[in-house]
Amino acid sequence: MSGNIRQRFREARRTLSEKIQREHANAVKEALDAWPQVREITAIGCYLASDGEVDLGPSIERFWEREIRTAVPIVHANSMSFCTYTRETDTVVSEWGIREPIRPSRMDVNDLDIVLVPLVAFTNLGQRLGRGRGFYDRTFASSPGPILIGVAHEIQRARLLNTDESDVRLNGIVSEKGLIMVT
Repeated sequence: MSGNIRQRFREARRTLSEKIQREHANAVKEALDAWPQVREITAIGCYLASDGEVDLGPSIERFWEREIRTAVPIVHANSMSFCTYTRETDTVVSEWGIREPIRPSRMDVNDLDIVLVPLVAFTNLGQRLGRGRGFYDRTFASSPGPILIGVAHEIQRARLLNTDESDVRLNGIVSEKGLIMVT
């Protein structure tokens, strides 16, 4: 069942034009920029977009301007870690189809104030449907951890998702319509 849902939402975001994708990326940057909490952080976890995900490039540029340390995930066989990401970081496309730093410099997830989380679908309750391997859930299962903000296009909003206790809930969602906190 969730496979069909994943496929439907992934296809929907992939069909967005480049122009719409750019507009959504800039709207997300503006929404994050207007969020007072972002002005108080020192480190943020991001992702490098693929498969129609909202591009965080404009947001990352803004974080760098504000001298906020940024980190991006690297996926291992059954786990995920975060590595420092700067303008000088060289990346390569992994077996999972995501760009990752070639020479990673690990950053402890407990040092991240906020993590911007990619997703396939989300609900107003902070439920998140990811790609299905559970990397974010396992990485952020322990409390309190960083604030988790899902990043999505509005077309990825679902009324209801089947989740279980191991699925980590988001603290908020940011899309082209703005940022909402859910917990």
